[in-house]
Amino acid sequence: MAIIHRVISVGIAVAVPAAVYWMNGEIGLEFIVLGAATGFAYWYWGPTGPTL
Repeated sequence: MAIIHRVISVGIAVAVPAAVYWMNGEIGLEFIVLGAATGFAYWYWGPTGPTL
């Protein structure tokens, strides 16, 4: 289960800038950071992560 969770986290981190590139034709640094932050947040607080 942990490997699937990690793959989903990386997929989220890649999907955000990829979607922006697909829509606009260019990637801004802020969207790379947004994708990385969202992927890290899912990895940390996802279904197997610690509760708040």
